[in-house]
Amino acid sequence: MDAMTRRGFLAAAGTLAAATACGGGGGAGAGGNSLTWWDHQNQLQKAKAEIFAEFAKSPGGVPVQYTYYNPAKMGQALQLAKQSGQLPDIRTNAGLNLPAATLVAAGWAQPLNLSDEAKARVQDSLIEGLHVFDGKIYAFPIFSHQTYSTVTWFNTELVARAGLDPQAPPKTYDEFRAAAGAVQRSAGGGTYGWVWNIGMPIRLGDQVHDLAQAAGFPGGAGVRYQTGEYAYHADEYLDVIEFLVSLRQDKVLVPGANSWLDDVARARWTAGLAAYYFDGPWCPGVALKDTPGFGDKLGVGPILVPDAGTAVATYHVPQPGEYWLSPTSKKAAAANKLLSDHFTTEEYSRTIAGTMSQPPRDISVVERSQAHPAYKKLIGWFKESVFLAPEPIAGNKDIKRVQAELKPVTPTLGDIVQGALTGDVTDVRAALTKLSSDSAKQRDLAIAAAKSKGAQVGLDDFAFPNWKPRADYLKPMYAKR
Repeated sequence: MDAMTRRGFLAAAGTLAAATACGGGGGAGAGGNSLTWWDHQNQLQKAKAEIFAEFAKSPGGVPVQYTYYNPAKMGQALQLAKQSGQLPDIRTNAGLNLPAATLVAAGWAQPLNLSDEAKARVQDSLIEGLHVFDGKIYAFPIFSHQTYSTVTWFNTELVARAGLDPQAPPKTYDEFRAAAGAVQRSAGGGTYGWVWNIGMPIRLGDQVHDLAQAAGFPGGAGVRYQTGEYAYHADEYLDVIEFLVSLRQDKVLVPGANSWLDDVARARWTAGLAAYYFDGPWCPGVALKDTPGFGDKLGVGPILVPDAGTAVATYHVPQPGEYWLSPTSKKAAAANKLLSDHFTTEEYSRTIAGTMSQPPRDISVVERSQAHPAYKKLIGWFKESVFLAPEPIAGNKDIKRVQAELKPVTPTLGDIVQGALTGDVTDVRAALTKLSSDSAKQRDLAIAAAKSKGAQVGLDDFAFPNWKPRADYLKPMYAKR
């Protein structure tokens, strides 16, 4: 996990040096009397700045030295910081791309010592193997599971100019293709129908997983819930990718977007370069922070489905832990006080709602928040159409020992999607079939390795035959499989 290519090392070194030069970098102990905090939550920066300022003035509080990273760059910066003994005191795990159990086993975190009041607030959302390891709390979720990352955001001004109704956004693949083409034709040169963050294969993979579920795939992350089989090559995945490729073929995709990260794609979208942009619920929180005037043009549509009349249903596993305390931190007491007093509370859920990030753990507060009407509409759709998915580790905590043995399978789904959009992958079905096969083989090897070390685990632990579509998979159901 600690191994990096020379190119990756140099890129990370540049990133870390730049962050440190701005006063936000430095690892545990590097901030003097300060607590160091790194994360990728662009839209929550202002809210956290206020919390940090309040904390610094409170009894037992200290100043907090904060660094923001784009999620595509944070992983390398964290790798380099760990190698050099400069991990921040508190961080998110963006870009590390490994299960929490693997990171904990590899020494990336230490247990939290939350106050009794804080423990009581988060207790119902904690799962052994996700947030709790060997009975000790390492992290807690701050977001709701009722979310998906492929929202159809659009510029209402460009849509209306094309003669389309902003109150009736496209819902199907064909409707979207037609709308993107209509906007591009009406706007003339220099404006396109659609832009996307194609330079972020991890994000692409997540978004295609969502689209496949909305298309009817009965599972998540390429795995069928009832059987536990890998099925990246299922028709739902192929149909989604063919739809995305059709947009490139229609020439409604902004030229040059193949290498863009989300911050670039989103900025070009708000500048009027394209009408439609696929992004998560955090989109308005970031977009309106940078360009407040765009709020007058912000429109939203639900995740797309293949056919008219299809009711949207997507599934999301319990949310992971968000903030992690590095093992080298010399400010653990202050870090625990900060997390307990400010980040486990209902007030923080209200803060998250107001910043239009992912929906907060207490999703009910959104309707009473000051969020943009489009965001509130989206959260209403989430409540109706996003269901709690089964999570293998919640059924058998020894799954964490399998996760610790898993090796990454490449190319990933996101790599394949990116390749299909750039033209580098021409036989998508073959690539997806190989991904299914390679993933299954890697899981088999990981299970065997875990069992050889005493884990009580098998393939059945990845299957949930009592799972039903359009229903939450609740804790009592694990024992009834």
